[in-house]
Amino acid sequence: MSNDFRTSLVADGIHMIADVLDNHCYLVEGKTGALLVDSCGGIGNVRAHVEELTSLPVAVVLTHGHDDHLSGAYWYEEAYLSPADGGARCWELVEDHSGRIFAQLAEEGVVTEDTPFALRDGARPRELPVADGDVFDLGGRTVRAVALPGHTAGSVAYLVEDCGVLLSGDAVTPIMCLFFDESLTIQDWREKTLARMAELPFEHFYTGHHDHAFSKDDLPSFDAAAAYALTDRGMQWEHARLTEFRGIIHLCPSDTFDADSVDFRAVIDHWHELPPRKRRKHKA
Repeated sequence: MSNDFRTSLVADGIHMIADVLDNHCYLVEGKTGALLVDSCGGIGNVRAHVEELTSLPVAVVLTHGHDDHLSGAYWYEEAYLSPADGGARCWELVEDHSGRIFAQLAEEGVVTEDTPFALRDGARPRELPVADGDVFDLGGRTVRAVALPGHTAGSVAYLVEDCGVLLSGDAVTPIMCLFFDESLTIQDWREKTLARMAELPFEHFYTGHHDHAFSKDDLPSFDAAAAYALTDRGMQWEHARLTEFRGIIHLCPSDTFDADSVDFRAVIDHWHELPPRKRRKHKA
């Protein structure tokens, strides 16, 4: 088993796979076929790793058009992606962002020239369309595509109904990123993702960057975070590796400052100029 990935069984026939940067993808197995939901960030050969886990034919489905979910798909011939996120520009950005991150990791000694890298060693996959309501029959198990626009206009989650699991990508996360050009507004995210998820038949959802599951009962706390962000002044924020990405972060009231905690909540909104802080009056 490759040392480039961590793997654990999170539900019957569902493996969680995480790469060296904690980008997560999920292998869902039926009796006659399997789905790889997302593909990690391209570091390490995720296809070879998956083939050690299953002998079933594998289709690749992608939750949205960002490099930390798409790059591993370069090990495969084709992958499903919402047309709202896809197209040539999407893959050009994947190649730019992943290439820059790999170069940074090489400078830091995290990877070497011998580390498998999908964008260097593989090829851009053929893009296949996926739409809300599409069903993948894996033999004794079906997985349904569910549109959850917000993080991106074309974000799609994958619902494994027989075990009550939703594989949601970055549709809902403790640090909710809505700062991309392709992100919707906070209010749209509330209405088109959170409200939609509340109606779906699942018990737990898994994200693209966390080892632990979140419960459907957690959804009100995400909605409360959105409501708080709409009224909060916020602070300026910049991505640690891709510095052109910036936004306004709203740190929502919480009992923890641990961003990996199930209880942490923050929302990063589109960049805008902040109003001046109100000066406090000091008593003489």
